[in-house]
Amino acid sequence: MIVATIARDSVNSPNMEGCDAMILDRVIRELEAMGAEVIQAASTSDIPEKCDAICHMSRNSVTLDQLEAMEKSGIRIINTPEAVKNCSRLKFIDILEKNNIPQPEYRIFEKAEELQALPFPAWIKRGEGWSCHKDDVCHVRNMDEAVTAAACMRERGITGLIYTRHYEGDIIKFYGVGRDFFHHSYPNPEKSKFGLEKINGTPRQYPFDIERLKETAFTAAEAIGLQIYGGDCIVTPNGGIYIIDINDFPSFSAIREEAAKEIAKEIIRTIQQ
Repeated sequence: MIVATIARDSVNSPNMEGCDAMILDRVIRELEAMGAEVIQAASTSDIPEKCDAICHMSRNSVTLDQLEAMEKSGIRIINTPEAVKNCSRLKFIDILEKNNIPQPEYRIFEKAEELQALPFPAWIKRGEGWSCHKDDVCHVRNMDEAVTAAACMRERGITGLIYTRHYEGDIIKFYGVGRDFFHHSYPNPEKSKFGLEKINGTPRQYPFDIERLKETAFTAAEAIGLQIYGGDCIVTPNGGIYIIDINDFPSFSAIREEAAKEIAKEIIRTIQQ
């Protein structure tokens, strides 16, 4: 079988380019060990028609549209272009809400004045696409800071803005491959994209139901359409679990070797199905 891979564009891998490259390289080695012929493609134009599957990390809109066309021709795409597009924040918060998956209170807004009656502290987030800049997600303590954060995003051409209520608690990072592989851990401050985890401080390790966390993550990934995924959730002092972010094909830095084997198996299984 022939599997093509496409790496993530550097613009969509801020401060994580090396980690993203390493997980894909490890997946390639696992696929080759399983007998697959792997083509490392720089773009979709490098992929032969006889390819059985494409494992990609792309978030480039042009590439995703091209992959969508290839998917219609019968090539298996992992993750599917539709699933990757669903990870844009405006889309995934809507999907979570429609599927009754717990997430912090949020509000999509156009003018900061619309936030007057809402509680602070909070987060002002870029709604379109993925966070590529340190100011795409801003922690704000009051209305004045919310106005400033929103104005800065507008100046950078961002039109979709989201208010998200700040919840006190522990940040938990989770990683999954289908329902066969799951890992969760407290964040490593040395491997943070923008260092935002420090806002919640040192984890207090509040007790929570691990099986409920797994089921929440699995349900969220399935609703979005992801086979390879990761994300962040907040565990509140009373054990509440709320999804705050979910991503296609993260770097799996803490568990790269184990995850690569599971990702390779998922690709082979997808082809055989």
